[in-house]
Amino acid sequence: MFPLHPLFALSVFAIAFATAFLINLKFKIAYLPGRYETIDSLRGFLAIGVFIHHAAIWHQYLETGKWAVPQSTLYAELGATSVSIFFMITSFLFVTKLLNTGEKEFQWRNFFISRIFRLVPMYYFSLLLIIILAMALTQWQFKVSFAEFLNSIWHWLIFTIAEEKPINGYAFTNWINAGVTWSLPYEWLFYFSLPLIGLLLLQKKPAKIVVAASALFIVIFVFVHPINMYHMLAFASGAVAPFLLKYTSAAQKTGNAVFSFAIIGCFVLMTLIDKAYVHKFLIAVVFTLVAMGNSVFGLLRNNTLKFLGEICYSTYLLHGILLFIAMHFIIGTENAGLLDPAQYCAVIFAVTPVLVVCSFLGFHLIEKPFMDWGKKIGK
Repeated sequence: MFPLHPLFALSVFAIAFATAFLINLKFKIAYLPGRYETIDSLRGFLAIGVFIHHAAIWHQYLETGKWAVPQSTLYAELGATSVSIFFMITSFLFVTKLLNTGEKEFQWRNFFISRIFRLVPMYYFSLLLIIILAMALTQWQFKVSFAEFLNSIWHWLIFTIAEEKPINGYAFTNWINAGVTWSLPYEWLFYFSLPLIGLLLLQKKPAKIVVAASALFIVIFVFVHPINMYHMLAFASGAVAPFLLKYTSAAQKTGNAVFSFAIIGCFVLMTLIDKAYVHKFLIAVVFTLVAMGNSVFGLLRNNTLKFLGEICYSTYLLHGILLFIAMHFIIGTENAGLLDPAQYCAVIFAVTPVLVVCSFLGFHLIEKPFMDWGKKIGK
């Protein structure tokens, strides 16, 4: 088997699914009513897709010495498309909340508390692992001044919104987690944009201080962080479905098998057409149909996929670190570079169940307790 063959991706998905199924037999996760089950299941695919994407990048790096997008449309899109849909999900969920607020006042304080307790704890845990690995790779000695060391840590603490800096002079710090933090500043940008969006959608407008804080964050963000409008299109695309759900009856028709075939057709077209904005349009069509309830012949109602979706944030943050540990510390990059394709595939197959278990532990021990704590503080 070759790491860029479609069978490799299917095998990793199958191993992740089987592992999640076994864990879910013993430790079931309770799903609250009102959740969008097709979206919850979709998340499970997305997080594993990003993992496969970076596994392909690692294989290419070990062969060529270049850390770059895989030379395969399928494996390139497993990364780019997955993150775009994550952005769409964020937009869909919170624009829906705004639209459904009605005559009530949107609780901005509770919203930002919930976002902090949702994103920060697991991110800081992953950052702790990155710092430990960077220090280990620099022989536990300060290679830069202590002030410069603290400055690099500060930039990571604020989700690299300002700049991503090497920790303790280790030039490849970004590779430790496969560079996944690039997407998180965009998440924060969207959250702080919501009060401005609320001015248009809410009946009870946000308080002036909330709007001012929102505008200030956006101004600072634009000043210190480059904005790729291609990614902003994903957030805009995710906001289409909430309006269709609220103001039309289209959702009653999207469960039809014809639309399931349309979703599959869109993915096939993405592998045939190498145009970024065509991909973005096709992704938007797929997401809108799924958000409106299409389950792709029932696939996106599977409980195991919901389980993978529930632990996807930990999967997203930890998969790159596990790949780095496997290649650098367990196998060694020189030895990893000598692996033939079948051996490399076997290594990734072995890492996959470890990733699912670690993601479950991350959710169970860090994410869920802090989310519950955030809800208590909000009340």
